[in-house]
Amino acid sequence: MSNQTAPAARDNLFGICHALGETFGFNPLFLRVALLIAVMVNAEATLAAYFAAGIAVLVAKLATRAPRKTAERTMALTQA
Repeated sequence: MSNQTAPAARDNLFGICHALGETFGFNPLFLRVALLIAVMVNAEATLAAYFAAGIAVLVAKLATRAPRKTAERTMALTQA
């Protein structure tokens, strides 16, 4: 039996509000509340902007992620 705990359940849709809050340094709850209000005002435009933000977050994460071999090489060099 392993002592590892199960990952926490994600209560968000795609994690976009969390990612934007983490990137810009604010509580994602504020963005979630604004998103909820915006959906009530204009659902189509809000959902389009939400998915566009999701694509932007995905591209940013993929662009800034270090390639695996480079990270392994760097780790091996720092341990030597």
